[in-house]
Amino acid sequence: MPLSPFVPVIPAGGAGTRLWPLSRRSRPKFLLDLTGEGRSLLQRTLERLAPLADRPPIVVTGALHEQAVREQLGAPLGAPGAVRVVAEPSPRNSMPAIALAAALAERDDEEAVIGSFAADHLIEDDEAFARAVDAARRAAEHGYLVTLGIEPTGPATGFGYIERDAQARQAHRVLEGTGAVPVARFVEKPDRALAQEFVDSGRFLWNAGMFVVRARVLLDELEAQIPPLARGAREIAAAHGSERHDEVLERVWPTLTAIAIDHALAEPLAAAGKVALVPARFDWDDVGDFAALARQLRERRGAVEASTGDGDVQVLGSAHVDALSSRATVYGATDRHIALVGLDGISIVDTEDVLLVLADEQAQDLATLVARLEEQGRGHLR
Repeated sequence: MPLSPFVPVIPAGGAGTRLWPLSRRSRPKFLLDLTGEGRSLLQRTLERLAPLADRPPIVVTGALHEQAVREQLGAPLGAPGAVRVVAEPSPRNSMPAIALAAALAERDDEEAVIGSFAADHLIEDDEAFARAVDAARRAAEHGYLVTLGIEPTGPATGFGYIERDAQARQAHRVLEGTGAVPVARFVEKPDRALAQEFVDSGRFLWNAGMFVVRARVLLDELEAQIPPLARGAREIAAAHGSERHDEVLERVWPTLTAIAIDHALAEPLAAAGKVALVPARFDWDDVGDFAALARQLRERRGAVEASTGDGDVQVLGSAHVDALSSRATVYGATDRHIALVGLDGISIVDTEDVLLVLADEQAQDLATLVARLEEQGRGHLR
């Protein structure tokens, strides 16, 4: 039996405060080429998904970033193309954005299956990714909300976890042969001791925020959980492309519940036995902070080593770095000469208006510093 038409959905939002000052409100993480390979994270995401699409992918982004997204993806306003860009008037977390994309896909085809994938993650091995998405599509045909779980490589505390339901296989016989297994529960980011227990058990995978589901199923289940959100998304989608669209969008969008898809659907549906999991076997990183980015650059041959000196120094950008006995990552947007002596495990970001020096082991704390900028009267730097 042929699969239902597949519509990739790419929520492109967030400011990436743990990658400040590279990532700013006006130029967020997904628009950046963080690995020096000539493509932004958004462009890489679309390139990975476009071959899997049966309908044009839908990118949902903020009104502030719509023009930049269109420029990067070659999607001028009003022109038919290989991608649809939808602008949300204000950030309201992931569920409203995904619900609106699902409503648009449902309007075009009631049998459409959508797959939601973040715009700012790095994934290696496109073939393994495509196999995982294919398995998720087959499970979604049976009415499940399907998530792709990443096999953990260690007790990470920066990710949520998904637990397989090993006791419920008989109740989910329709999943046999799809490559998916039932989910018992989603767990928020644990402390290190609990994360180690999860990894040791072999039952848990990392939650990468990837979801595949029939558009109609997503909206019907959302109607049961948060009725105004599902109805609002469908109302906006019904007006899309009409003279009423702007009026409906401006009236309805601010009323939609600001909530993540994990809390709105994934957790309650898992408790009801309606979520399936495809264990994904490809390299994945959400590049959530400078420690993760430094690790990625060291794993990629494209990173340029410091021109002189010794140690392990990676340079991305135009800065000239001279280092002695140092391990560091330097992101240079200026031509400034940077000299390092005896530094271990740091990241340096040198821009025209900000110089950041960060210990990689405290990379997650950067968001606290960025939050202070407004109260210090430096909100223009965000």
